[in-house]
Amino acid sequence: MPFTPDLLFHETMSGPMALGSRNPEHPARHSRTTRLSLHATIRIDSMEDFLLDPEHVAWLGGHLSFPPFSKCIPIRQGRFQLFSPSDDPLMRLMHYDALFEHEERTYCLSGTKFLRDDPGPDLWTDTTRLHTTLHEGHDTQGPVVGAGVLTVGVRELLALVASMRSPRGGSQTLARFGQFFLSNLWELYA
Repeated sequence: MPFTPDLLFHETMSGPMALGSRNPEHPARHSRTTRLSLHATIRIDSMEDFLLDPEHVAWLGGHLSFPPFSKCIPIRQGRFQLFSPSDDPLMRLMHYDALFEHEERTYCLSGTKFLRDDPGPDLWTDTTRLHTTLHEGHDTQGPVVGAGVLTVGVRELLALVASMRSPRGGSQTLARFGQFFLSNLWELYA
């Protein structure tokens, strides 16, 4: 009998990735950029465990599109963290890791959204910009071979919300996740 998770949703982020760059903020300064798209499926197996875990870890799958490698690269293994603590008590992190293979080499795409209330309106930017590095190897300890910033637009955000399903818990689980998400944003940005 197949396992039924508490929550599933899909998130698509795209943006310039520069092979040879090490700085996500300025990839074009170092080399030519190519659009990378992350088509992620996030799965929370147990909402209770997810909420109790201070790192708020979930499974990440899906595929990548990066023309220098391929237009459809399956994610072999992935991890998603939501509102994880950081060294700064006023900042939380959303973190994405995706392992994949290309030409018999393993790569780790690693990205972070930095959630912190700075002067001026920054909630939208903080929650939609993924500062990303591409590492050769099985984790972020491998050499950086590319960098860029992926973003979520309004259309992609609406698609994410529309994709949210709770196969096991129904509307009550969706409401718990929504409350968790919005209360964390309120705590950080209000």
